[in-house]
Amino acid sequence: MLPRFLFKPSIAEILAHSILLLLLFLCSTGDTWSQGLENERWKIGPIADVCPSIWPLASRTDWESPSDTTHWYGASHIGIRAFASAQHSPNVRAFGNATARSFAEGLGWKTGMELAGHYKRFTWSGMLDHWRLSNVSESDWNQAWQWATWDGIGWSWNPNPSDVALARAIGHVTAIISPSIQIEVGQGQHHWGKGWRSLWLDRQAASLPYARFVADAGRVQYTHLLARTTHRTVGSPSDFIGAQDRSPGTYTIKRPSWFAAHLVEVDFGRGWSGELFGAVSYLANDSGYNSRFEASYAIPFIAFRPTEYALGSADNALLGAALSKEIQTSTGRWRIYGQVLLDELVISELRSDAQWWANKWGALGSMHYGSANERWNVVLEATAVRPYTYAHASSAQSWTHNRQPLAHPAGSNFAEARAHVIWKKGPFRFHLGALMRKQALDEAVDLGKDPAVSIGSDPLLSYVTRPSDYGVEWFYSGDGQAGNTDVINQIQTWVDVSYQITKLEGQELFVRSTQNNLSGGMMSTTWWRLETGIRLRRVLEERNW
Repeated sequence: MLPRFLFKPSIAEILAHSILLLLLFLCSTGDTWSQGLENERWKIGPIADVCPSIWPLASRTDWESPSDTTHWYGASHIGIRAFASAQHSPNVRAFGNATARSFAEGLGWKTGMELAGHYKRFTWSGMLDHWRLSNVSESDWNQAWQWATWDGIGWSWNPNPSDVALARAIGHVTAIISPSIQIEVGQGQHHWGKGWRSLWLDRQAASLPYARFVADAGRVQYTHLLARTTHRTVGSPSDFIGAQDRSPGTYTIKRPSWFAAHLVEVDFGRGWSGELFGAVSYLANDSGYNSRFEASYAIPFIAFRPTEYALGSADNALLGAALSKEIQTSTGRWRIYGQVLLDELVISELRSDAQWWANKWGALGSMHYGSANERWNVVLEATAVRPYTYAHASSAQSWTHNRQPLAHPAGSNFAEARAHVIWKKGPFRFHLGALMRKQALDEAVDLGKDPAVSIGSDPLLSYVTRPSDYGVEWFYSGDGQAGNTDVINQIQTWVDVSYQITKLEGQELFVRSTQNNLSGGMMSTTWWRLETGIRLRRVLEERNW
C-alpha cells in the first residue's frame, strides 16, 4: 500500500499515515524486486503498444500547458508517499543449501519513501528504501559480505548468517530548456532499446550517478548520457582495533571511472525506426592523471571512436545499431526488433575460421505481439554475445558498475532464448515465462579472488589473461588451459497470477512459483521458490533470486 500526503501535511495526517504504514508492514506479505515503482517514466516497455528506445522516459516539454494531474501527486508542487511490504516464502530452497523451517526464517520486508513534484520548467523525484531479504543463497550472501553491494541494488550488509539487508537512494531533477531540449541529473538505472533485455544499457544494472541531455526534433530524437561508475576490488583492513573482524566489503577499494553514451533514434515512417548507439568508458584516475574528466566525451553529437583515436587513448569504445518494424493488423499489433553491439571487430578475422578472440560482438532479436483487445501480450526474444565482449585490459574500464554488467546481466560468452506470455482482464493478470541459456563459466575460486585465466564470460576479468588468441569459439571454455571451467545449461520457468487491489495504490494479491535448473559437466543445482501475499507492482519484474 502506498499511503501518501502532499506538502504541507498536518500532524494528524502524518500520524494517520504512520499508523496505516505500520499496519501494512505488520499484515502484508509479498515480493519486491530491484526496479523502482511503476510510474509515468517507467510504465511502458517491450509489452506496450508504444515503445521508445530510452527509459526512463524524458519529461514532457510543454511546460506552458496546464499541469498534468494524472501523476500520483496531482497538480501539487511536492508530493510524498511512503510504502512498506513484507515478503514470505513458505518454501525456500537456496540452490540446495537451505530450507526455511519456520515462518520467521522465510520473512523479509521492504520499506521506503518517495518524493516527487514539479514547478514550472522543473520536475523532480526521489526514493529512499530499505530491504531485508531472508534465507538467500550462499553465493548471494557472500556477494554482500565481500563487496558491500548485492545484485546491483545498493549498499548491502549481512545482519545474520542467512539474510541480506540493503539501502538505496535514487532520484532525478529535470530542467526543461526549450520545447525540444531538456537536461536531467540524478542517480538511477537506464534501459536503452526496445527489447526485454538490452546489449547497450540494461534495466537490471546497478543505479549510478548521471547527467542526461535530450533533444527531441520530432522524427529524430537524440540522447547523450554521462555517468560515473564504481569498480570494486579487494582491499586490506585498516590498523584500527577490530577492523579485521569487519566484513571485507567495508574496506573494499572503489576505483572510479566515467562513461559517455549517446543514442540517435529516427522514425523513418511506415512503421520503421532505427537507432545508432555509441559509448566510451575511461578511467577517472589514469597513469599521469588524477581526477581525470575528458571534456571531449561530454560534448553532445560528438563521435566517440574518432575522438578516442585523436586523444591517443586506450579507452573502451562500443558501437551499436538497431532496427524495428511496427505492423498493425485487425487482430493486434506486432513489433519486430533487432539490436547489435560491436565491441571490436575485424572483417578479415570474422571471415576466417580461426576464431580470433577480439571478434567481440553481440546480437539480440525480439518479437512482440499485443492483441487488439489489450488482453494478450507475447514476447519472444533471443540473444547471443561472443566471449570477451564488454571486457577490457583493466576491469575499471570494462562495461560494468558495482560488480554488475551495465548491459545484459549474463555478461558474455552465452546464448539464450526467452518467452513471455501475459494475459490481463480487469484487475486480473497472468504471466508465464521461460528462459533457456547456455553459457561457459570461469573456474570457481575462493571468495575475494579472481581466476588466473579468463575465458571471456565475466566482463570484470581482464582479457589480458586469455589462454589463447585463436580458437575462441562460442561457449569457449579455455581448451583445458583455464582450470576447472564449465559449460552450463540453464532452464528457468515461472508462473505468476495476480489481482490488482484498486483501493491500495500500486499493490496486488499474487501467487508466484519459479524454478531455476542449472546443469553442466561439474555442477547440477535446482533453485525453487513459492510465494504468495501482497506486493508492490514493479517494472517488468523478472527476479533472478
